[in-house]
Amino acid sequence: MRHYENLVIVKPTLTEEEIKNSIAAIEAVITDNGGEIVARDEMGMRKMAYPIEKNPRGYFHVVYYTIEPSAIAEIERRFRINEELLRFVTIKYDSKREVKAWNDLVEKTKKPAKTETPSSEEAGTEAPAAS
Repeated sequence: MRHYENLVIVKPTLTEEEIKNSIAAIEAVITDNGGEIVARDEMGMRKMAYPIEKNPRGYFHVVYYTIEPSAIAEIERRFRINEELLRFVTIKYDSKREVKAWNDLVEKTKKPAKTETPSSEEAGTEAPAAS
């Protein structure tokens, strides 16, 4: 089993539900071909460096997975015929150094995002009213 990463850019013209269905279909292609999804990074809607098919924005999604190398050709073939995808890229992590980097990326995506919560002192007080 080798370590891979796929970045896919989904068309921004789809509704939120259609984007979720498209991402689910992308992940199903990977699991149907014997892959094990380890982590996901939903980057969300972003502006692209240049328009693709007249779309200045796209929904970015990264999938980290392990799979046999022979299945990659079928996965990429299925991505190419998926009309909801603007672009995709498959990155293979081969050497020990690259696999360590892959593991670091997976750990980074699994950690919850930092959210600032007010302390208990701040939560109970209100700002004084201006007179």
